[in-house]
Amino acid sequence: MKIKIRFLKCIILLTVFNNQLFAQDAIDKKILWTTDWSSDGKFMAVGGNLDTLKIYSGKNLKLYKSFPIKSTITRIKWHPSKNSIAVATQLSEDKSCIINLDTNEKIELNGISPDGARGIDWNYTGEYLVVADNEGQVLIYDVKGNLVRSFKNENSKGITAVDWHPKKNIVVAVSDKIRLFDIQGNLIKSVKHRTEEVMLLSVAWHKSGSFFVTGDYGDAQNKSLLQYWNEQAELLRSIDISKGEYRNLTWNSKGSRLAAASDALRIFDAKGRLISEGRSKDYLWGVSWNKEGNRIITSSMEQNIILWNKRAEKIGSIE
Repeated sequence: MKIKIRFLKCIILLTVFNNQLFAQDAIDKKILWTTDWSSDGKFMAVGGNLDTLKIYSGKNLKLYKSFPIKSTITRIKWHPSKNSIAVATQLSEDKSCIINLDTNEKIELNGISPDGARGIDWNYTGEYLVVADNEGQVLIYDVKGNLVRSFKNENSKGITAVDWHPKKNIVVAVSDKIRLFDIQGNLIKSVKHRTEEVMLLSVAWHKSGSFFVTGDYGDAQNKSLLQYWNEQAELLRSIDISKGEYRNLTWNSKGSRLAAASDALRIFDAKGRLISEGRSKDYLWGVSWNKEGNRIITSSMEQNIILWNKRAEKIGSIE
């Protein structure tokens, strides 16, 4: 009952903020929210509100391991060098956690809002993990899951995504605005990304650290925007070609291509030019490149897990 009450509270807040009900986030909809490829390319992880985190072999796409995690897994992120994965949850009796794939040890992360979290990421050294929760709190943990510090995101609006700078201990968090923080919790900059009250959903630093990209929800009157920003959070370019929201963004290892999950799989270059587009029967939510940058895995609103090549052409699927 408590979980249902929190869910209704979350929906009401989102409706007031963005003047719409996020029907796709309905608790009874079975969605694969997130996917990520391990840094060594051997495994892929997929999660959503199906009560299970699944790990697949990157070689043959067969199920390797699974872990029961109740309700919604919102975001997963492999450690940059260790065989472990960070998991963010919401509407769940299971806390966000770090799972060691070698030992199956699960370390729960304390201090996160009871309403859960949607943003999670390792820093460039793998020494720190950031979690951004649904009450506007940013929490920094060490690799053992110990809470180092926490601070507020200017307000209590839920944070939808967070990403570390690839070379510095600077975090970009998105929700109603774009906000840059240092690791001590000092606010470096706060930017309203467009004049309309539209919620941001995704963010990805470029491998160079010289710029980052955000994707937002859009609404009935305004198209979803993919926006390129320099390191100081000054707008470089806005792109409005999508018919759906940008749920997740990810760069390939070279930083030459950005994959965006929306109503289609779209691949952009570093200047924001559309390179390839792969049609999807339903909305894509999770997206990740493999180590070599020649394969992309996506997960979707209708539980489809699709393997694509670097030209956004479908080459396989996982049942």
